[in-house]
Amino acid sequence: MPTLVVGPSWVGDMIMAHGLISYLKAKRPDDPIHMLAPAWSLNVARRMAEIDHVIELPFDHGELKLKERWAFARRLKVSCYHRAFVLPNSLKSALIPAMAGIPRRIGWRGEYRYKLLTDLRILRDSRFPRMIDRYMALGFPPNIALAANQLPEVPGCPKLLTDKESQARLAEYHGLNTRRLIAICPGAEFGPSKKWPLDNYSMLVSRLLEGGQQVALLGSPNDEADAEIIIQKVPVALRGDLKLLTGLTSIPEVIDIIALAQAVVTNDSGLMHVAAATERPLVALFGPTSPLHTPPLSKTAVVLDSSSGDISDISVDEVFDELSSQMQLNI
Repeated sequence: MPTLVVGPSWVGDMIMAHGLISYLKAKRPDDPIHMLAPAWSLNVARRMAEIDHVIELPFDHGELKLKERWAFARRLKVSCYHRAFVLPNSLKSALIPAMAGIPRRIGWRGEYRYKLLTDLRILRDSRFPRMIDRYMALGFPPNIALAANQLPEVPGCPKLLTDKESQARLAEYHGLNTRRLIAICPGAEFGPSKKWPLDNYSMLVSRLLEGGQQVALLGSPNDEADAEIIIQKVPVALRGDLKLLTGLTSIPEVIDIIALAQAVVTNDSGLMHVAAATERPLVALFGPTSPLHTPPLSKTAVVLDSSSGDISDISVDEVFDELSSQMQLNI
């Protein structure tokens, strides 16, 4: 019988869910796993080998629409799910599995969900500092999953699939030289305090271009203005090998481009987790957020964490030196 997973809305959080999804598939390889999530993060789920079917959540963030949710849930009922894992903590995320009559509904307590979940867990942050462990714990009985260090199995590093044909097409279309390509991802959600200063990015990009590297700036349409500022501060003579791709790629495309790069530099962002899940040499920059909660889970990732909480305290020299070391991993 199939399992329904109600997935997170954010790219990074969806990647953190891969530990649970991989565990569920390993334990019951014949049971299909269906992922229900918004279109944005569902594009990440499509690159997880363990997911058998994806279902787009047809409601915008913040929309309740009880009547429409009820009708949508009744359509899901025909799939005869025997259990649902509800990963977000919102009330709305628990409504559809309950309305669909799924007998086992597992999740953390969250917002007023006492009667919506049949297996409701109470989260103590100190026992599960990492998000990947919080998701993983839902796969075990509550009397076993008392803390991250007591889980019967440790979640593995998330993995995303890549599309070779898409990669070849993207490399040709954008003129990417994959033997010397460095991906720079200057964006981050939830405010500028998570972003390394644009001046620093400009200096880093200039040094990489001077050293003969090709640099691609990647991100969402929200990052276009920042990318333009970075470019304007790079000497004109060096811009021939600078590719401006912010806002020009879909989620599947940015996954494929990042996987082509020799190394990646990011803030604490969804694309940081993409780089880790495609096993690229990575330098991840943290300021006010903690790398203990959502670290880049990869053996090829290095974290530079500002002890003061101010990401601008991380110097260009520090990032360049770590990046140079990371680039050696591909030699």
